[in-house]
Amino acid sequence: MMDIDSSSIYTFLKDHYLFQALKDQELEQITRLFKPITLQEGEVLYRRGQRGRNFFIVVSGDVVLDFEGDKTVHVGWREHFGEEALLSGKPRMASARAQGQITLLSLQEKAFLLLLETFPAIKHTLTAINQSDALARTRTFPWLGEEEDIRFVDRKHVFTFYARLVVPLLLSMLTSAGIILLNLNPLLFAPLSFLFFGGWVLWLWIDWGNDYYLVTTERVVWVEKVIWFRDQRREIPLGSVLTVNISTHQLQRLIGFGDVVVRTYTGNMPMKNAGHPSVLSALIQEAHYVAQERHKQTEAAKINETLRERLNREEGQQPARNQTEDHVLDGEEPIPRSSESMSLIQQILNLFRARYEWDDVITYRKHKFVLFQRSWWLLITLIGLLVSFFARIVNLITSPSLPLITTLLVINTLIVAYIFADWANDRFQLTPRQIIDVDRKPLGKETKRSALLENILSLDYERKNLLQRLFNFGTVAINVGDIQLDFENVSKPKLVQNEIFEHYNAALKRKEQEQAQRHRDDMVEFLAAYHRQRQETGQSEEESSET
Repeated sequence: MMDIDSSSIYTFLKDHYLFQALKDQELEQITRLFKPITLQEGEVLYRRGQRGRNFFIVVSGDVVLDFEGDKTVHVGWREHFGEEALLSGKPRMASARAQGQITLLSLQEKAFLLLLETFPAIKHTLTAINQSDALARTRTFPWLGEEEDIRFVDRKHVFTFYARLVVPLLLSMLTSAGIILLNLNPLLFAPLSFLFFGGWVLWLWIDWGNDYYLVTTERVVWVEKVIWFRDQRREIPLGSVLTVNISTHQLQRLIGFGDVVVRTYTGNMPMKNAGHPSVLSALIQEAHYVAQERHKQTEAAKINETLRERLNREEGQQPARNQTEDHVLDGEEPIPRSSESMSLIQQILNLFRARYEWDDVITYRKHKFVLFQRSWWLLITLIGLLVSFFARIVNLITSPSLPLITTLLVINTLIVAYIFADWANDRFQLTPRQIIDVDRKPLGKETKRSALLENILSLDYERKNLLQRLFNFGTVAINVGDIQLDFENVSKPKLVQNEIFEHYNAALKRKEQEQAQRHRDDMVEFLAAYHRQRQETGQSEEESSET
């Protein structure tokens, strides 16, 4: 159980993003309003349908919120919950139970409402988060990882939608004036005008609603979709975030929105016209901080466990082996795997596949539409030459000569083969440790660029036009240090980006585990040597006292 007094509560709240803007005297006043609560594994804090009476902040452990329909949300360290029922006055939408032993800070409803009335900035933040939670429950983001949770969803401010209505409204007014001045039939032109401009406004509304800014437990994401034309998703892993800044001009400050700029080593990702820029910025920084602290806590726990095992081993006790961990470290050989060579039939079939996987290597090719774009006219010519060839053989035509047709047919076939080989030789590969871009010209040079997965700083995908959206292909841009690898015109770019991010996460965790294992070994060796020295010193003192 975690002991927590008023001083600890004050320190915890002072470091929390909700209260960082408060002065020390104000923070001291609200500290007295929070009461600590400790729950054991499985204990229920409240049930779905009950009236909301408290606001909670997690000090340690995890809380599971069980929504209707078997949907669950995990609330962890420094996160808060329970405010939705207090803000809306509606019953609880989920049940809350403890996952393991937990410590919470509880604020009663009356004190909570007084807090919001006294500090409007806190109310603004909690209202924005409440809207975000509601939005996240009504939207699906299939690219999220299995253990990845959404922390905040924001949209562009609704003013940006209203600003885009100016042009269609002006044009509709001019059209109406033209119908009147030109004495056109209003029964015909008025409905057509209404359908056109009404459809335009509806398109703008849907387009505005398709843009999102997300903060998850693993990354910062900007999703942009221009209906019928293009869509794009840019993302930055939390570990690559350097700073988060807010940029506004006079109109944005007047209305209450702005641009959030996430900076990495290689550039910026501007999240323009965010509806809640201060909340979005704070939660990006909070997610980055929590991810770092959780890693430190996990590492400290593993050091303690490794040290106990080492000391037990020296004292003759058999340590319990953790069967869940089987890491391959630097200097160790992985368990040999049986690897079969690819058969000729498989190689031929893979030439026509946009994606195939062999021996832990995923290979992507450019979409077949790219091949068709480059060779459609040659294919039509090839068909024409074949028809002419057989027509000439059976004497349906008398010219051109058969040798000429044969020569043209051979040349055309060779050109088609060259274009196909050039298309097939452009490969993009994803291995457990790196990404590879191979570009090889038939009978020419080969260019191969590669980068380690853990060095990825950002990932973008884009489908630029209607054709790319129609046939579902586009470009995935991988930013690695001072270079950028582009997986150009790959099929299903969303899937490709997801697989790269999953491999990036796995590689990053593997690297962190390897570095942490080396650090633990060094630390444990030092502490074990210190322990032995203390024992030897103690034995020497005992022998001296006996003599």
